[in-house]
Amino acid sequence: MGLIQRVLQNAEERRQRILSGKVNCIPSPFKVFRYDYPGVELGTYYLVSGGAKASKSKIANFLFLFNTVLYAYEHPDLVRLKIFYALLEEKAENITGKFICYLLYKLSGGKIRIDIKTFKSVDSSRLLSQDILDLLNTLEYQSILHFFEEHVIWIPDRNPTGIYHVLDKYAEEHGTIHRKKVKGYDKEIFDYYEPNDPDEYVLCIIDHIGLISTERGMDLRTSIKKLSEYFKIVRNKYNYIPVVVQQQNSETLSLEAFKANKIRPTQKGLADSQDPGKDCDVMLGITSPFAFELKEYRKYDITKLKDCIRFLDVVLGRDGASNSFIGLYFDGATGFYAPLPRYDNLSELNKVYQLIQRNQESMPK
Repeated sequence: MGLIQRVLQNAEERRQRILSGKVNCIPSPFKVFRYDYPGVELGTYYLVSGGAKASKSKIANFLFLFNTVLYAYEHPDLVRLKIFYALLEEKAENITGKFICYLLYKLSGGKIRIDIKTFKSVDSSRLLSQDILDLLNTLEYQSILHFFEEHVIWIPDRNPTGIYHVLDKYAEEHGTIHRKKVKGYDKEIFDYYEPNDPDEYVLCIIDHIGLISTERGMDLRTSIKKLSEYFKIVRNKYNYIPVVVQQQNSETLSLEAFKANKIRPTQKGLADSQDPGKDCDVMLGITSPFAFELKEYRKYDITKLKDCIRFLDVVLGRDGASNSFIGLYFDGATGFYAPLPRYDNLSELNKVYQLIQRNQESMPK
């Protein structure tokens, strides 16, 4: 099948999938923001960036791990899932514990709210209750947790080539590589990849890229460039979904940036290397105005929302709009995010203020 024929056939097939009730992405949990950020798409390279303490790891986990796992669990007829997660910053046990805290909050409709320290009973004032342990052993929770364990693969490899080999091996074992003869070449070259399951979403999450091990003979910057090149390969060849978390450099958080009101993440502000910003399809930026001690930002009252507000920007979208944003309510204890009402919808914002107050009052003294 020729390239043009394959492209047109793919367009028709994708249209028919929607008409028949199927999906072409794992939908974003932020319905009001789906025009700008539809969700997790096959063959798309994502970059999430923010300053220190902006919750860049938490928003990445929320969008690409927690929400993705739950959607795949709830819609086995629409998508299948495999997530490779490189353990660079946190242990698998800690990430799993945070997923459990999120799951308790999500399934209880916000009634059960515990953080990871309470889950681990770090202190006598924050002891995990027997009731919650009993709840986690019920069929509903055990089924989801078993699904999580089965579909999330923790990668111990820290260097770019090791990570690439894990993905390349998985692709070879779960699909067929088609090759073709080209004039001037002695051997057949890659043509296209046909997965055994076209509805399987394969993600690889790197949190964060500045912590990778360097390749032999390379420094950190060139090692990041190498990993990003590998991610372009698995995106283009296998339709896989790389997800990279990357910090902003210190200049983004400088006094000059603060005075100029330029605190949102930028492609030029990426720390260690700008190559992932050049290579990715979608760059998402997460901003915490409270960290800059601002009283107001984008017309929201930060003195009331405090550390419970974040702004998610589409910094770069190669196939759509860039520079769009959404204000989010953020619960750091559970890693939960939800769209905020508009800045001028005072009646709905008052409900958010009251929720923040209740959460603060419920914390151990």
